[in-house]
Amino acid sequence: MTALPRQHELDLHINHLPLVDRAYSMILQFEQSAKSDKELVHARILGYLIIHGPSDDARETVAREVDSCHGDETKLGNLGQFYVEHYIRGFKKYKGRTPTPSSHPSRHSFDILKDAVSSEITEPATQHRVAKRKALRRDNFRCVITGAVDDASAERDPELRQTALLLGVTVTHCAHIFPESTNMNISGDGNNKVQRDYAASMWAVMTRFGYGDLPQKLNGSNIHSLENILTLDGNMHEYFDTLKLWFEPTDIPDKYNICWSEDWRRQVSGALSVQFTTPDPEELPLPSPTYLHIHAACAKVAKLSGAGDYIDKLSRDLEEIRVLSKDGSSAELLKHVLLPLSSEIRVF
Repeated sequence: MTALPRQHELDLHINHLPLVDRAYSMILQFEQSAKSDKELVHARILGYLIIHGPSDDARETVAREVDSCHGDETKLGNLGQFYVEHYIRGFKKYKGRTPTPSSHPSRHSFDILKDAVSSEITEPATQHRVAKRKALRRDNFRCVITGAVDDASAERDPELRQTALLLGVTVTHCAHIFPESTNMNISGDGNNKVQRDYAASMWAVMTRFGYGDLPQKLNGSNIHSLENILTLDGNMHEYFDTLKLWFEPTDIPDKYNICWSEDWRRQVSGALSVQFTTPDPEELPLPSPTYLHIHAACAKVAKLSGAGDYIDKLSRDLEEIRVLSKDGSSAELLKHVLLPLSSEIRVF
């Protein structure tokens, strides 16, 4: 968790609107008065969304919402928690349960948007194997980071076996940038209704951030489109899904720097950058720069604000705790214990 930079340290392109300046000042006051790590996370996620949000629309949206709180720290805390649950947790893999959708401070307008999205989203068909086969063809049957050859493909192809002797072999995964679990189990009532409400809230956030086409572009089986998929080995997939690894674009088209939440993890792969290529741009399109950018912004905000560590701690505590305390100290955990189980996604 990193303290927010002072107002005068902000880049000029961020600190140029009176609204943003006023909102950021409010966030700094909230950070200064925070009485717990949780409140610090809430303050810093709002601040770092203004600094590292994925778009101008995202930064201005958060600034407007902060400004509407008029310095009320309870409302600011609720807003911060909303983005922990509906932005960070939307991308971050966790051993927990689908969060009950939080109320947005602009509840009426947000609920109208969320309901509109909810009426349109559909569950994906199970097309993991088809998506993986296509991604393997595009990615030359290798993990795009380590270069290690897919084990199952090497078994079938003598030439790939020879390549594997040089570059290594691994079990690869079909890694999604926007998680395939987002629209899973959203049909029907009961727990599925909560899952649908959560999915609609996440897509509504994306719409407010300026990505109004995403709920449809990634609806149903489109979540398995190659623009949303990378071929990664098991370790890299875990790092990517837990926001410990992300991709930053370079000046060279389709070339990305590989970024890590901790510098020492860079030694795990040995790779500093990756050049995405495809033998057929029409049939086998490359990962979307927009999707990778949104994921990268989420990873940076999660790291700097401490929201990623906050979610990890809840996950660890849920695994370790056996009896909830009677004094109310387990209230935060109890909230998560009572939530419906999240989708368990198969990896092929």
